[in-house]
Amino acid sequence: MLEDLNKKAKSAGLHVADAKKADLFSIRKVKNGKLVAKNVTAEEALKVIKKSK
Repeated sequence: MLEDLNKKAKSAGLHVADAKKADLFSIRKVKNGKLVAKNVTAEEALKVIKKSK
């Protein structure tokens, strides 16, 4: 799941990583490392990626 999210996020200039809690993700900008979203589920992560494109 993480690899799929990262493939989609790459085109938007984002990077997805596992959060400390299970089955949650955090999203950062590749360019400057600023946090975009923290502790989001996979569905929420896809929404954030679509918004930033």
